Amino acid sequence: MPRISQETIDAVNQRADLVAIVSEYTKLERRGSDYWGCCPFHNERSPSFHVRPEEKMYKCFGCGAAGGVIKFVMEKEKLEFAEAVETLAKKSGVEIAYVGGFDPSSVPRDNTKDLLLEIYDRVSGTFRWFFSDSPQGARAREYLSARKVAPEMLEKFKIGYAPADPFWLHGFLRKKGYSDEFLEKTKLFTKANPRRSFFADRVMFPVCDRKGRVVAFSGRVLPGSTDERKYLNSPELDQFQKKETLFGFSLARQEIIDTKSIIVCEGNLDALAWHQSGVSRAVATLGTAFSEQHASLIRPLAQTVYLCFDSDTAGQNATFKTIVLCRKCNFDVRVIEIKGGKDPAEILNNEGPEALKKLLDYSIIDLDYLIMAAGTRFSMGSPEGISRAAAFLFPYLEALESDIQRESTFNRLSSAFGISEKALVSDFLKRNQARPVTIERKTETTERPKEQNIKKSPELRTVLAVAANTGLFPILRSSLSSDDFEDPVARDLFIVLEECYRTESASYESLMARCPNDALRELVTEAVMNGEFSANARKIIEDGANLVNRRQLERKKARIVARLNLVRGTTPEEISTMQDMLAEKQSIDNELGKLKDINE
Repeated sequence: MPRISQETIDAVNQRADLVAIVSEYTKLERRGSDYWGCCPFHNERSPSFHVRPEEKMYKCFGCGAAGGVIKFVMEKEKLEFAEAVETLAKKSGVEIAYVGGFDPSSVPRDNTKDLLLEIYDRVSGTFRWFFSDSPQGARAREYLSARKVAPEMLEKFKIGYAPADPFWLHGFLRKKGYSDEFLEKTKLFTKANPRRSFFADRVMFPVCDRKGRVVAFSGRVLPGSTDERKYLNSPELDQFQKKETLFGFSLARQEIIDTKSIIVCEGNLDALAWHQSGVSRAVATLGTAFSEQHASLIRPLAQTVYLCFDSDTAGQNATFKTIVLCRKCNFDVRVIEIKGGKDPAEILNNEGPEALKKLLDYSIIDLDYLIMAAGTRFSMGSPEGISRAAAFLFPYLEALESDIQRESTFNRLSSAFGISEKALVSDFLKRNQARPVTIERKTETTERPKEQNIKKSPELRTVLAVAANTGLFPILRSSLSSDDFEDPVARDLFIVLEECYRTESASYESLMARCPNDALRELVTEAVMNGEFSANARKIIEDGANLVNRRQLERKKARIVARLNLVRGTTPEEISTMQDMLAEKQSIDNELGKLKDINE
């Protein structure tokens, strides 16, 4: 694999806007010259993710994630180093150069992912044309008109129609130059018949990724169809995983950030109804339950999750499971109750947008919802019914993040069910195999990672001060070399700084890329991010260099003294050797005296 030139990497580091890139994943707030936000790598409520734009570095003081702009893109997009550099170069307008003048166009490149995105975008446009301009889309237009879907929503969500002829799409794409082999990879066609479209005679909702690129489709059946599947979603591809994708997320993202909340629905038209009513933070799952991956997607942006599921048994079960999952992921949860078999689209259709928004205003906290659900599911007039109702809520209790929350909930349930809090706690512990009430949080990290027990010796602190202020490396370099360091970690970091200096690549990303291990990268990041060496850096480095020199001279002097003790001085040769060593010792003493004067 050809290597990208260091000049390209440095240009990418210089031009890429780390704040803008991180802001695609989490909301950042400016504090002075730096930015803070909730970490996009783990679930947390209080912002501990620190971005320093001047150094183009980030650090989470919760989970320990740290690095520069290239590493951030690697981690979030699951890319290799070269792929991340290429992505950022394209975004920043940097022309990529390779070592040895390599021309990437001369080597066949696997551009399957790009072609898949291209074909899904093309098919989305085709479905959109069938819906808006073709006579074949008349039934779909009539259906959505009857549902009172506004024209601007049709355009906003790029709603389309898949022709009833299941073989039309294959012929259309073949005429556009796509091969049978490639079309089979697209998952646009059935496994049983590679020429038969996966979608036929359905209203088509393009499914977009976080960046708004079409990666899949969700097709809704039209009235009168014999197909019993209400919604049909694309098979999974590398760019589309149902448990990681939410319908409408790219359109809802900004309001999610602004309100720190999100509405999760069951169906596409339900999410669309909220958008049409003026509430744009609604999304829908795609034929799967709300997952931990979904939670990770929205955790950096939202604090409160509003659940808007159907009121039938399946909807109630989904609501309960999602409440527990969201609580485990440290969200506040509220439930939007829609009764009488209605859904948001029906309420918007029959009662207008204000009625739908009023449901949001009247949403209830998750515990109130669960208490009511337990009361309808179980007979509260018998001890057995009360016991089952309490057990029904135990998973919720276990998911709560703090003992204070759990104690408050025990108290509330005790009052609601008419039983003593002591009995409730006792039953909870028994049913949970006598586990302690405090539960280990897998989704929230509050302790910073250990730095593999690396002791910050004076030598290491000196080189770390240079790492945090790379422009001062010539000061250290003028008086020391790597051989002068006794601390092996300090020596390794000096060598890294020397490599950066010789290649004129002093960016922190370049420095981090050359560090031989994660432990050293952690130390460098800490030195940069905590501001330990932001003041008096030059004096720290000069004093540290003098200290290293002094220790080097003292070690050299000790070796001379040890050799002198072994020389008898009985022959002319031995006497001459002693005189030479004494002269060398005197020279070292003079040098030590000068260093002492400097320090004083």
